[in-house]
Amino acid sequence: MKPAIRALGIATIMIWIILIVFLVTALYSVMKLGIGFGEPQFFPSSTGVVLSLPFSLNNSGYYDISKLNITTSITDSNGTTLSTSDTFVPLVSKGSNVEAAHNITIELSDVMESIGLLFNDSFFMFDTFVSLNFAHLVPVQLSMNMTVPWGAPFHDLSVGEIQSNNDSIVVPLSFENHSFFDITGTIELEVYNDVNELVATGESSLDAPSQQPYEGQIDMPADISKLTESGRVHFIFVTPIFAVEQWVPYD
Repeated sequence: MKPAIRALGIATIMIWIILIVFLVTALYSVMKLGIGFGEPQFFPSSTGVVLSLPFSLNNSGYYDISKLNITTSITDSNGTTLSTSDTFVPLVSKGSNVEAAHNITIELSDVMESIGLLFNDSFFMFDTFVSLNFAHLVPVQLSMNMTVPWGAPFHDLSVGEIQSNNDSIVVPLSFENHSFFDITGTIELEVYNDVNELVATGESSLDAPSQQPYEGQIDMPADISKLTESGRVHFIFVTPIFAVEQWVPYD
């Protein structure tokens, strides 16, 4: 019986030694784990925009990192989910370095459901969940969140004083393209007087560079007898990737 007890005691001591060594080396490996993040960048896509978050993982420790999974959910200021994206890295071997990007796609069709995002600056909430296996044994999970500003492509859309002559009017308009992409396409507009009678219709080309103010004037034939001091203008912006309309008062 005594040899068996002695053997059990030795085995227990060995298990504790192995556990302590693992914990010490694991802690050292965590301290040697280098995580870096690049500057987030927006890129246009055929159906929306892509936010790319570059990151690097330098595993200088004693153990492999496996099943690294990054999940990000994007919500607008009202809490509506706009996108969910995943990035999976199967293995970061000990002594190796991995550079990758977590790409998050935002469909403009989803943004269009909240039309205010096209005419007013706002923000997006990014909730990120990271999970991985350390040394193929220990699961690790963490979460983080951040706020990213959103620039509206037609911020502060307004109509200036409408000028008229015998049979035409000139409608001045302005806005600021706060978005990260250029806007090209056409502007269609309809001018209505204060009793909602159609005064004029017109169309013009549109070229608004990113992060720049836009000012334009549209000359169109009109029924001058119906023009009043106040009314409203119906704008329709048509671009290669979306179309949107907005009513703007004039006085």
